Amino acid sequence: MAREFAELEAIPAAVAQVLSTVDQVRELGRELADAKVVLFLGRHVGFPVALEGALKLKELAYMHAEGFAAGELKHGPIALLEPGLPVVVVMPSPKGRAVLHAKLLSNIQEIRARGARTIVIAEEGDETVRPYASNLLEVPAVPTLLQPLVSTVPLQVLAAEIARQRGYDVDRPRNLAKSVTVE
Repeated sequence: MAREFAELEAIPAAVAQVLSTVDQVRELGRELADAKVVLFLGRHVGFPVALEGALKLKELAYMHAEGFAAGELKHGPIALLEPGLPVVVVMPSPKGRAVLHAKLLSNIQEIRARGARTIVIAEEGDETVRPYASNLLEVPAVPTLLQPLVSTVPLQVLAAEIARQRGYDVDRPRNLAKSVTVE
């Protein structure tokens, strides 16, 4: 139990480390501001992170975004891939989930083969993804089940920057307040 508490206590420093690198994410947001669609893929704990990334982009930038389980790529989403389409991929740790990491690496290669733009969120030091990432966003290594706490941060910054570039007020998203507060 003490180990789990220590791991949790280390998360604020890991999040601060991610926040210190958001200039790269903001630049990426400026590049993607004119995109019509963004796809998000993840496996294991990365799947809900992918869903959250798509949700934030919809809520703030009012653009079409979809999150998919990477294992389903060949069952429909692959048909959506086209040259230049941004696809955000949330990679699992190569240490903690080696089998899932290898499968997702294969997914990234399939995405790149179709000309899509791969934006990969991966653990620092994961050099296996670098050759296949159009953009690599590195996050600190944390225990697998805590990874969403660090990998969600760049996705939220990305959505906010795209929204700002499109001229939207990220502090007052349209329709959101009523849908959240009124039943």
